[in-house]
Amino acid sequence: MANEVYTRTNQALYFARRAIESWQQAEQSDAIDALTQAQYHREHAVFHLYRGVLALIHEVADRYRWPLVDARQVESVLVPAVVSRFPGPELAELTELADSAGTWLAGVIAAWQRLQAPPQPIDNSTNSLIATSATPVTEWTSVQAEEALQEVSRRVRAYRDGMQEW
Repeated sequence: MANEVYTRTNQALYFARRAIESWQQAEQSDAIDALTQAQYHREHAVFHLYRGVLALIHEVADRYRWPLVDARQVESVLVPAVVSRFPGPELAELTELADSAGTWLAGVIAAWQRLQAPPQPIDNSTNSLIATSATPVTEWTSVQAEEALQEVSRRVRAYRDGMQEW
């Protein structure tokens, strides 16, 4: 059981759920390090949600016996060229969600890419007396992460129900 493909998906979703809960607690905290804790848990949630989507792709690939089980990046699989080589409703649906701006999957991928991007230099063109390292990029919120977790969990259940033989 430990070597089954679905265990990785289950683990990723479990840890994503825990990270989102901790993130929400840190956001509500009055502790002096609450902002740092929230940032840490946000990054943790993004990591596990991305991992969960990748594990879901691996599950689908394993079901159809596709060689996509070795994929290491969601973005490299969810492209029209790959879907045309490996036709299946699950992969097509995920590709469509990844390509549509504003969807939960596009949000997960964008948050992952921001997490992997190098730090941006601070713009000192403003004549502010207080130096800040706050980036003007809107960060992914815990509400969006919770929505993404619910959606990927829903997809996992639906895909697994479709894989069962009755």
